[in-house]
Amino acid sequence: MTALVTGVAGFIGSHLAEALLRAGYTVIGLDDLSGGDRSNIPDGAVFYEGSILDEALLERIFQGHAIDFVCHLAAYAAEGLSHFIRRFNYRNNLIGSVNLINCSVRYKVRCLLFTSSIAVYGAGQSGDEPPIMTEASMPMPEDPYGIAKRAVELDLEAAHRMFGLNYLVFRPHNVYGERQNIGDRYRNVIGIFMNQILRGEPMSILAMGRRRAISRMWATWCRR
Repeated sequence: MTALVTGVAGFIGSHLAEALLRAGYTVIGLDDLSGGDRSNIPDGAVFYEGSILDEALLERIFQGHAIDFVCHLAAYAAEGLSHFIRRFNYRNNLIGSVNLINCSVRYKVRCLLFTSSIAVYGAGQSGDEPPIMTEASMPMPEDPYGIAKRAVELDLEAAHRMFGLNYLVFRPHNVYGERQNIGDRYRNVIGIFMNQILRGEPMSILAMGRRRAISRMWATWCRR
């Protein structure tokens, strides 16, 4: 079996690639190295440096390898920031994913695994109260990042109905572990907390409500 792992040089993608190699899969890795690191790519993976926006590159990969499974982890995951980089967000997180879905349909991939996000739920049904979210909760994204992720989920549903493309969606939130970029200012809450503690700052708990949290994000962005 052959699996294509997008975002293979990233935190989760590199661990998944290692697990697939241990399980006996041939692993084809794709990453533009904008957020990942080449040193994360496990030995034994066939690596292509490039973007899921590069349709010609995707075509070469799918033509050159009999891809059975696509594990799609490549994204620019900065939820609050996505309000201020809308075009960049939708190109990378929606259009790039659609490129992969198109190739998966044309080359008859057995299953596409899509890394979505808890951002598809928005604030949930409870306003400023702590939200309770389950797989049965209604997705109500509130920012461009969550909207893009939800749009890909819906497109996968449509591709399954029309072409029989099998897919799985998982929605992680605040994952942490080895190879995580703890210096990222917009993602990875554990790394953010660690850096705030080291600087003697209070930890950012965004229970203040969505609007105030977005305003703080905007102020941080303007100071860059």
